[in-house]
Amino acid sequence: MKKTILLITLALALFSGCSKQFIQVFDTSTTNTKLADGFWVYETDSIKLTYSFWADKGVMSFSVYNKLNKPIYIDWKNCSFIYNGDKLDYWIDELQSKGESYYGGYYYNGPTLMPGLSVSEGVSTSTSKTIKPERVTFIPPKSKSYRSQFYLMPVSYYKMDSKKTIETTVPRNHKPVLIFEKKTTTVYEEKFDYFSTPLKFRNYLAFSFSENSTGNYFFVDNEFYLTSVKKMDIRHWQGKVVEDEEGNGGYVYPFKNGASFYIKMPLTNDVGSKKRDDAY
Repeated sequence: MKKTILLITLALALFSGCSKQFIQVFDTSTTNTKLADGFWVYETDSIKLTYSFWADKGVMSFSVYNKLNKPIYIDWKNCSFIYNGDKLDYWIDELQSKGESYYGGYYYNGPTLMPGLSVSEGVSTSTSKTIKPERVTFIPPKSKSYRSQFYLMPVSYYKMDSKKTIETTVPRNHKPVLIFEKKTTTVYEEKFDYFSTPLKFRNYLAFSFSENSTGNYFFVDNEFYLTSVKKMDIRHWQGKVVEDEEGNGGYVYPFKNGASFYIKMPLTNDVGSKKRDDAY
């Protein structure tokens, strides 16, 4: 009996090693916003913008808080998401379904991601086929408006450069399931600066104090760029399971913050090796 249990355990260990789920975590930096409680924040006497990118493939998600005692308007026709120098409009004079086709893989059609709140990864989405996107958003005094529209990394995974990737052995954030699993895991990381980064993106917004403004705008141009990508075992990314006072369990997600995002990679039969071009 003991021999049978040992053989089963070995088989499970081998099976686990053959098919692994990896995830990539992307960190960002900025040229003109500040980090506050894990979110990029831009603030003036009139408005406060709070950014949160944490989602699969990353999403340009942000809130706008009107600090004034009078309304503020955002004219989306004069706003753009600028992706590596390419201009993508927040508003086009077409139905939303056509807008999705126009932007291809860059267009995010999920729920609004409010900074600081978690959204289920399995949320289903739907789109009206007959309503045009709102061109002008009215923000009352002392209130917020939210926007989530574009993916930051609309690919199945980012191909890391094996020559520039560093391997680091770290303690696991999760409990090993099998008795033969190591207590450590390998994290692969590639770093960038402002000049070597493969991704720069900007949020260019037009504000006014009148709904029918005729060019009397004030503009905000916030710039961000990718600083690193890490590849790791998805269980290390999820971390330990903790329970709340009611006994409901959930992962702690130790890498989660509004200045980062992630991509769940396709299942692979290799744990990652610099000897293979597709290991990253």
